[in-house]
Amino acid sequence: MFKFMRDLEGQKQSGFTLVELMVVVAIIGILSAVAIPNFKTYQAKSKTSEAKLQLASLYSAEVSWLADYDTYATCMAQMGYNATAEQANRYYAVGFTSGFAGTPVAGGCVATGSVYPAGKFSNGAAAVTTVAGASASKNVFLAVATGNISTVTGTPNDSWSINENKLLNVVTRGY
Repeated sequence: MFKFMRDLEGQKQSGFTLVELMVVVAIIGILSAVAIPNFKTYQAKSKTSEAKLQLASLYSAEVSWLADYDTYATCMAQMGYNATAEQANRYYAVGFTSGFAGTPVAGGCVATGSVYPAGKFSNGAAAVTTVAGASASKNVFLAVATGNISTVTGTPNDSWSINENKLLNVVTRGY
C-alpha cells in the first residue's frame, strides 16, 4: 500500500500511489451517486410536514367557528386562519374550492370558497395557487393543501386533506 522512497538526504518517505487515490475518488463518486436521489426524496418528505401543520391549524379554526356559530365555513380569514404573511415561504396552497361563507359577519368572503396560495416550489415547477375537491357545508368540511415539492416521480403535486373528524389523508403523493 505504501511505497517507500528516499529523499535527497537518504531518509525514507511514505505516500499513496496514484492508483490508490483514483480508487478512493471512484468509491466516493459511486456513494454520492447513490445517496443524492435518496436525499432528494427525504427532502420532499420533510416538506409534507408543512401541509400537515397548515391543515391542523385550519381544522382548529373550523372547530372554533363551529362552536361559536353552529356551522362550518370557507371564510378562513374570519375564522382566524390567515396565511397571507407567510405566502412567500410556503410550498402548499391551503383552502376550500367550494362551500359558503357561513358567517354572520358581512364582507370579505364569497360563496365559492377561499384559498391561500403557495409562494415556493421545487425543481422548476410552478407554485400552486388553487386546491381541488375541498368544500364546506353546514355540517361537514374537507380542507385541502396542495403543493409542488418534488418532481422525482414525474408528478409535481403533493396533496393532503383533513375533514371534520380530524382525519388527515394523503390525496396525491408527490415524492
